[in-house]
Amino acid sequence: MKNSEFVAQYLHRDEDGEFVLNSSPCPFLNEDNTCLVYEERPKACKEYPHTNRKNMHGILNLTLQNTLICPAVFEIFKDFEKDFRK
Repeated sequence: MKNSEFVAQYLHRDEDGEFVLNSSPCPFLNEDNTCLVYEERPKACKEYPHTNRKNMHGILNLTLQNTLICPAVFEIFKDFEKDFRK
């Protein structure tokens, strides 16, 4: 598949001008939640859930949204809460 065909079929630009998938969950997930394109997955997928960035405050809204779908991110935020209460 050509890049332009992939973009037209699976992606759109968000309010920040970034490409994002048209649908959720990802159309490349198998029924058992394994990735169909794992070896060729995009950088955003490789870095998911984006909790180890140096500039976390820049993606705080995305990270907060991820707490609703990713148990690991939820646990990380619970740990953050403990630190902020000290």
